Amino acid sequence: MASPQPSSPIPARSKLIVGTLAFGGLTALGLVALIRWRPPSELDSILARITPGFTVALLALLALDFTLGGLRYRLLLDGRVFSRVSLWHCMRANWANMLLGAITPAQTGGGAAQLYVLCRRGARLSEAILCSLLTFVATLLFFALGGLAALGFLPGEALSRGVLIALAVAVAVIAMLAGLLISAVAAQRRTVRLLRRALNAVSRRGTRVRRWAAAGRRLLSREIDRLASGVRAVASRGKVTLVWVCAATAVLYLNKYFMGFVLAASLQGPVDLSFIGLQLLQHIVLYFSPTPGASGVAEASTGLLMNRVLLAEVTVLWVVGWRLLTTFFGTILGAFVLFAEARRHVDDVRAEERGAAA
Repeated sequence: MASPQPSSPIPARSKLIVGTLAFGGLTALGLVALIRWRPPSELDSILARITPGFTVALLALLALDFTLGGLRYRLLLDGRVFSRVSLWHCMRANWANMLLGAITPAQTGGGAAQLYVLCRRGARLSEAILCSLLTFVATLLFFALGGLAALGFLPGEALSRGVLIALAVAVAVIAMLAGLLISAVAAQRRTVRLLRRALNAVSRRGTRVRRWAAAGRRLLSREIDRLASGVRAVASRGKVTLVWVCAATAVLYLNKYFMGFVLAASLQGPVDLSFIGLQLLQHIVLYFSPTPGASGVAEASTGLLMNRVLLAEVTVLWVVGWRLLTTFFGTILGAFVLFAEARRHVDDVRAEERGAAA
């Protein structure tokens, strides 16, 4: 029996409007606060420094970012470990993830959008879930190891003592979470028992929680054999692939930070390499931000973490350019992808209904 397709993850229109307004409003508030703290000046001379060479380099890095964002899923969805999904559709799934991540609290909607597109394009639901889980673990490992390296090699004056302690705690928590998820995948039977107990426990609470728990139990019962089969497939045929997934994840994020480095160099001239380490630490904060798409937090954290390496007059311009490159462009593409997939889904359902009625 084929793995069931998830329903469209597009929220109701009211939730879309609220999420978009929250994302835009918090971003605007963050920029206003940053402008008041570090007001831009000499804009004409600063913008004149952005030469065609810098522009071409940034666009090339953006194309590489989009490619790597899909490649780390494609490495698993290659027809050997899991079902085959093309690199293009893996990139589209990543853009859909960016869209719903940007307009939902704590970026919680991104995963559902990614699963939806991957399943629409040939992956089984269990494969899409495992693919997302394994790439998430790879991300946590990168943040844990990269965060430790950044904290160890950054000069002592780069961060205040309070910020340094907070980031050290965050890196430690991420390392523990990565270890927990790896253990959960390895001990799959015990994990399933714990999940069932947890779902049974929360099902005694409010009506909405009971509905979520019931849906979770149905999904677990329906997909458990496929999930176990997927874990065995990774263990037998995908060990080397997992190494490549971790490598692709590391290059993906390092490329994002190099984009920020090139952008800063184009705006203010030479930049110290510690800038890349500071971006990594900032990204840890943004990845787990409670606001939609890390809106507001991105702008505030830039002023807090980057004030010693970015000139005051270029800080706001850097934030706008960096958010365009790492968030807004992908979010716009995600809107086209997700609504196109939902429209095709509706057309497919109607065609099936007409065929059944004929």
